[in-house]
This record gives sequence, C-alpha cells and structure tokens, in this order.
Amino acid sequence: PGSGGFNSVVLQQQNALVVGGALGNGTGQQNLLVGGGSQQQQQQQQQQQGSNGGGGSGPNTPSNITQQYPPNHPLSGSKHLCSICGDRASGKHYGVYSCEGCKGFFKRTVRKDLSYACREDKNCTIDKRQRNRCQYCRYQKCLACGMKREAVQEERQRSSKFSMKSEEINSTSSVRDVVVDRFLEAEQIGEQKSGDNAIPYLRVGQNSMIPSEYKGAVSHLCQMVNKQIYQLIEFARRLPNFSNLPREDQVTLLRSGWNEMLIASVAWRSMEYIETERPPDGRNDGRVTIRQPQLMCLGPNFTLHRNSAQQAGVDSLFDRILCELAIKMKRLDVNRAELGILKAIILFNSDIRGLKCRKEIDQMREKIYACLDEYCKTQHPSEDGRFAQLLLRLPALRSISLKCIDHLNFLRLLGDKQLDNFIIEMLDTPL
Repeated sequence: PGSGGFNSVVLQQQNALVVGGALGNGTGQQNLLVGGGSQQQQQQQQQQQGSNGGGGSGPNTPSNITQQYPPNHPLSGSKHLCSICGDRASGKHYGVYSCEGCKGFFKRTVRKDLSYACREDKNCTIDKRQRNRCQYCRYQKCLACGMKREAVQEERQRSSKFSMKSEEINSTSSVRDVVVDRFLEAEQIGEQKSGDNAIPYLRVGQNSMIPSEYKGAVSHLCQMVNKQIYQLIEFARRLPNFSNLPREDQVTLLRSGWNEMLIASVAWRSMEYIETERPPDGRNDGRVTIRQPQLMCLGPNFTLHRNSAQQAGVDSLFDRILCELAIKMKRLDVNRAELGILKAIILFNSDIRGLKCRKEIDQMREKIYACLDEYCKTQHPSEDGRFAQLLLRLPALRSISLKCIDHLNFLRLLGDKQLDNFIIEMLDTPL
C-alpha cells in the first residue's frame, strides 16, 4: 500500500469485527481498530509511552507517579520511605510519610488507647523486618517522627453524612464481608444492564475521518462503548454514598473517570485470553510463563486481534493495555470484587476541578483504600505487597486512557449530546 489513502480490511469472523488500516496523512500511524484476525506473527513489545506521548520513564516510575497523583494519594509516596520502619511509604499519614503497616498500627493504638511495655531497654531497632518485635518502641518512634494523635481522633469525629452506614460496618460484620460485597454487587448488576434504550453519546459524525464504507463497522464499536458507559453509570449509582453526593459532583466524577474504568474492565476481561504454561521440567513450584497476548476482549463476544491493531497503527496502545494491565492482573489473579474496588477508587477522585464536596469524596476514597487493604490482608495473607501492586496499576490506567481519548478525538467521533447531558439522563432513570 502507498503512503496516502485509507487501506483497510473488514472481515466478519466468529462474532469478531475487523477494521484495520491507516489514515492517509503520510505517516500511517493513526486509526480506529475493531475486531479479530487469525494470522500469527512475531511480536515486538512497544516502548512504553507516558500520557504526554513522549519518551522517558515508564508509567510505574516514581517521577510519573508523583506527577499524576497528589501528595495525599497512597501512590505519591512511592519515592519516599516510611519514617518509622524504612519500608516504602504509601503516602503521608497523620503528618508523616509512612507505610500502610505503620499507619494502621498507629491508628489502632490511638483509637483503642492501647499501652505497651518494652522487654529491653526502650531502645529497640524498628525497621522493615523488626517493626513488629516491640510495639512500645514502634509507637514511641511514631510519636518521635511526628505522627499526631489528634489527627487520628479528628478523623474519627468527622461528619458521618458520607461515611459508611452503621449497619454496613458493625461488630459482627467485617469490612471484607459486607463492604466488599457492595462493590461486587455494583460491578455485577452494572454489567447486567443492557443499555439498549440509552441515548447514544458516541457516534460517527458527518465530519468524521472514517470513510463512509466503514462507518457501519465503526458504529458497531460506538454502540458497544455507549453500552459500557451506561453500565459504568449503573455501577456508580450502586456504590456506597455516590448517590448522596450533589448531582453536579456525580456528573463531574463520571465525566472524568469513565474512560479509565472502561479500560480497567477491558483489561480484566482480557485476562481470559492470556495463555500460561508451566515449566517444561514438570515441577509444580508455582512458576508460570505468560505468552505474548494476541487478543483483547473489548466486550462480550467482541475481541480484537493484535494483527488488526498493528495494521491500524495503534499496536502500542494494544500492547500497553495488555502488558501493563491485563498481564499484571493475570499474575495477581485479580477477581471481580477487586476490579470493582479499583474502579471505585478511580471514580472517587477528589482532585478533579469543580467539585463541591471534595472533602467528603476524599474521605470516601480513603475508606475504599482501607477496604481494599483489609480485603488483601484477609484474602491473601501471604502476599504482603498485593495492596501496593493493585494500586500501581492506576498510573498506567491514567496514561493509557488519555491516549485512547486522543484517538477518539482524532477520529472525530461525536455525540448527539454533550457527555454531561448523557450522564444526567442516565442518572435520572430509576434504579
């Protein structure tokens, strides 16, 4: 094919729609992709790109993490060490950069008004390996490093308007048993909604850069995205306290987070298509090799083959979604409850401009962090770093989602209504 024009192949094969090609701008780099394909070819993992499209460090590096998350976000402390034990800090807690372990220890000590005794000379070493050896010295070091008791007390005395209802967390029901079920239920019910009657937001506009002969295929993709946006709104409406927020804040949160939540769902569904193999020596020592992914699941019975992505010039996006998200999820064996919690963390983003109830949204997000942390500890007690590993998928999600939005804008896929109006109409429908 020449450097100009639009070269494309459309195939219908086992419910997989294929659209591939390149836009005639002389570069052959931009295009929309949908669908399947069956040819096998040698894979080359694309160089990871940041959300600004340039080179440099990957999305999981401290520099990128701190650029994309505010100082009070658990990931922003990745370049900091815990002031108490020297482990990796998850953020600033009670006035001091600290890890989740020392944060939880200090909070429990203050809330339960616990007292400890040292068996030695009150000068025990407190580091990552020995932080649980002496509770007295650990607590004294928390105070010496600047942790504030009043910060814990103030946290407990905050307004309960947007806090978890008492019946959700009580003496007989743990966070893991009750609250996690709310996220799982929201995730399951949201996906069951068909969205067939939803007013479409995304469509192929008259001035779209998609040639007329392929607009039908692209419209099919738009319908799928519209349906998933509808399902994400249904998911959000069923999350604890989301409906208590002002309507303006609900719209703002959904407008900002729908693309990241959608990509998280795509990556999670794509885990099913990632092949693994055991070591050839037959040893069952837990080692698993993951083959280079060939398929991405965009929706039920709707898959995209890497060949099509490569033809369309967006194989770097394909590789990033699968390598930075889906493969990582596969290795962690992320379940649906964890997916729902991660999507809730994405949604309750208090750093978005224009929010009226920023403080309440931030409080809710902190509770969701605590819920995920508790869930990881109870469900995977032998995986100390699972909580952090799950959170480390968030920077990649942000970067990839921005790239995907760039492609949608480039192709001029427009909506009959502004996204805000689309969201409002969905929020106004009965549950």
